[in-house]
Amino acid sequence: MTTPDGELTIPALLLATVVRVPSKHALGIIRDGQLTWRTWQEIATDVQRVADNLRLAGVKPGDRVTQFAPNSFEWILADLAILSLGAVHVPIHASLSDEQVAGQVVQSGANLLILGREEGMSNELGLTCLAHSELVEKSAHEILKSPIPLPPSSALATILFTSGTAGQPRGVMLSHGNLAANAIATTEAVGSPNDETRLCFLPLSHIYARTCDLYTWIYRGTRLVLAESRETILRDCQLVKPTVLNGVPYFYQKVAQQLHAAGIAKKSGVLQDALGGQIKRLFCGGAAIAPETESLFAEQGLPLLSGYGLTETSPVISATSLENYCAGSVGRPLPGVKVRIDEVGEILVHGPNVMLGYWRDEEATRAAIIDGWLRTGDLGEFDSEGNLRIIGRRKEIIVLSTGKNVSPTAVERRILGSPLVESVCVVGEGRKCLAALIVPNPTALREEIRRQGLWVWSRRRAVTHPQILKIYRAEIDRLLARLSREQQIGPFMILDRAFSQESGEITAKFSLRRKTIGTNFSREIASLYRHEK
Repeated sequence: MTTPDGELTIPALLLATVVRVPSKHALGIIRDGQLTWRTWQEIATDVQRVADNLRLAGVKPGDRVTQFAPNSFEWILADLAILSLGAVHVPIHASLSDEQVAGQVVQSGANLLILGREEGMSNELGLTCLAHSELVEKSAHEILKSPIPLPPSSALATILFTSGTAGQPRGVMLSHGNLAANAIATTEAVGSPNDETRLCFLPLSHIYARTCDLYTWIYRGTRLVLAESRETILRDCQLVKPTVLNGVPYFYQKVAQQLHAAGIAKKSGVLQDALGGQIKRLFCGGAAIAPETESLFAEQGLPLLSGYGLTETSPVISATSLENYCAGSVGRPLPGVKVRIDEVGEILVHGPNVMLGYWRDEEATRAAIIDGWLRTGDLGEFDSEGNLRIIGRRKEIIVLSTGKNVSPTAVERRILGSPLVESVCVVGEGRKCLAALIVPNPTALREEIRRQGLWVWSRRRAVTHPQILKIYRAEIDRLLARLSREQQIGPFMILDRAFSQESGEITAKFSLRRKTIGTNFSREIASLYRHEK
């Protein structure tokens, strides 16, 4: 690999690390419960092999290459190889349907699709489809001369499609400089040590894991281990004994719920033991964390270091270090990133992490970036210590018939602090009070039914049982006790099914699609307010 002097790119960061620590353990891979390691030099050799095979497949600088696969060693190699060729990586979430995948492939204008398995997508799109195994195991069958120089930092590196919580997904264009600058600034902000061992389980197709786990690892030259699957995370913690985890609130909430269910949540050291025994830092992002969950981790000496960002900002805007931890905040802006709050409370961002724009959508780009400042759509404020606090999404604010404005996320994250709650959607636009659709935690619900000595013959009967409703009512009132009158929940309903991606009710990141939920559960919502006058 060669890189233009002074250019800040991910391939340049990889090259620098390979030169500095070629024989150091770099990437851990778990298969069938067994952990093996690849060194930095071995990774560089594998990346070159994949890049050669992509060139043989016709990939040129500027070409869009889509990838539809779950996390794997091969996913990482493909990403780094695509970037080293100056092509544009378009990762697609492995949880999407074939129809959604096809839509994003067509929208990106790609002519090559990399799959995580031999079978899968049909070739109806007229694409060249390659399996990971073809790229990684096959050696280039001819000598490739005149190596392609690495791209400049200003070049387009990736297109990432947003989850589309408020409409159709948009393709966010991030440059090499966006990605590298954000990885470096994030590392500087949180102060990660060079002897770190990080277990990665968040999907790399999302920019959160890709920058905060993958690219920061490349910059520091530390150790990264890929969890074998989403179901084996806690087992893998015992095997790897990581010093750092990077998760979303849903993961930490599930860990807390398991400890509550076992009756050991308050036992000293139990969280540390559950996560392998060597944890030094726990990072959290992607959504707001429930205060009760945050308190539990802090009491155990493992505060959740929350950050804030968007796909459009590569993604990190602010982050928390151990030194500036403050419950309820998302830390301070990264070095080199400017944040201000406008007259209506919206967060605006300016810096090297702000996207190039939306793919083939100049109108949306002009609306999002004004005079170099990105309008995030989030409402926030700074506290007296300089920490940023998120109030809610500007477009999600509920206006009650009383004229009061309420952020549903502020209420939802408190309700999520209950072990009895898996998910919740707060509604109430144009009504006198808020209401809630609650997805129960099935394990906790079964345990509560057993504890109460109830006899119920179906989940539908369980969620409408007067005693169960009374218990949930008490939980809601307890969790919201410190909030204002307009933030209290009036009527609520316990649902007999979860919100689903298939129904379009949640995104791949488990974010709520409120409009779809409102449509799909319109009858239930109407029944909650049937006595309103």
